[in-house]
Amino acid sequence: MLKRVLGKEKDIIRAFAKEIVDSIADGRYEGIAQKVDDMQDWDVELLKEVIESFKEDNELEQIDWFDVECTFRPVYKDGSVYQQESFYYFNDGSGIAYEYALTTDGEPNDLTLSVEFHFEGDYLRVIFKSGITVL
Repeated sequence: MLKRVLGKEKDIIRAFAKEIVDSIADGRYEGIAQKVDDMQDWDVELLKEVIESFKEDNELEQIDWFDVECTFRPVYKDGSVYQQESFYYFNDGSGIAYEYALTTDGEPNDLTLSVEFHFEGDYLRVIFKSGITVL
């Protein structure tokens, strides 16, 4: 579990997401299972199979590290802009869901990291519920 600092949850989640995304980029899938409190229906082999098969099927050489700038910047008809990451606060105040659009060469590649962070006292319980989704 991650130490929760009131008012700093987004920063803590973003730092954790960086570790997960960088592990994916480096192919260190075992490290993800070690960092997450509950993998739900996922395991290391399934995670590896999903990502590596997606890369092969889409002829992608790699997944970018977290710090690689996303160059996809459309402005939509309503004036809103593309967001690579999203935070969703649970209506009951029990946690935050986080999504991060993975990229290749700075462009979204249709893989999204989806992780939930449940508030448990002074900690955030990390749940790999949806894990990796394909848009």
